[in-house]
Amino acid sequence: MAKHQCPNCHSPISLSYLLFSKYTTQYRCVKCSALMVSNRRRKITGLTLAFFSSFLYSLINSHVQNLFLTTLVVFIVFFSILWLVPNQVELVDEQSKA
Repeated sequence: MAKHQCPNCHSPISLSYLLFSKYTTQYRCVKCSALMVSNRRRKITGLTLAFFSSFLYSLINSHVQNLFLTTLVVFIVFFSILWLVPNQVELVDEQSKA
């Protein structure tokens, strides 16, 4: 079972949506056209990772003085953890929005 999938038809959600979209951006499933939006778990995970990333950046930067390498390591850790947390989207009821 895929970690990030449509709650309606279980087709995989685009990696680019999960990693680079804003929390308010809606996503429409390619297979079943269900409308999804980020849920509270994704917002809390992103906020926690932002604080963790700033701590990690200062920790690595104190030992390694290469700015590019430090930034690269922090981004890789940030996006990897964000990708590993499941169930970050929920369906939007389109009937009540209209």
